[in-house]
Amino acid sequence: MRYLLILTLLLLSFSCSNPVDEKRIIDSRKFNKIISQKDKTLVYIWTTWCSGCRKNLKQTLPKLMQDINGEEYQLLLIAVSKNREEVDSLVSASGLSNHSYFLDFTGPDKGKFQSIGIRQFLSSNFPNEKIYIGGIPVFFLVSRDQEVLIKNLPHSYNEVMEMLN
Repeated sequence: MRYLLILTLLLLSFSCSNPVDEKRIIDSRKFNKIISQKDKTLVYIWTTWCSGCRKNLKQTLPKLMQDINGEEYQLLLIAVSKNREEVDSLVSASGLSNHSYFLDFTGPDKGKFQSIGIRQFLSSNFPNEKIYIGGIPVFFLVSRDQEVLIKNLPHSYNEVMEMLN
């Protein structure tokens, strides 16, 4: 009986979430296509409930994208959330609407389910790298050849610029 209740609650949580446009769900094929477009890609994996993520979206990332060489670098935003409207609102407010995607994962928008989704995505794309250490946001630099150049980028503008230079 308890398992039936849990299953019912899980199904309800799936049905209550806002649907995400299938074209914006990122998988390994799409990820590789995107990162192959520029020499280097700043990959930012975030979620809506993370205050540090929101701060970076509002302050650090827009300034960073203004000040780095757009011919060499691009930013790839990957939201680990099923709340399309909130994600789009936050990204739009930051002015970073280009290259905003969603990570597909099973379960509700908090905690372990998101963590498992991030771990699966990164281990399938970078099987020999330990990029994700359990915290959100995940911010790293990758080459067009899928080589991880910097595993854990800092979250302050000055520190990121120092590392990129």
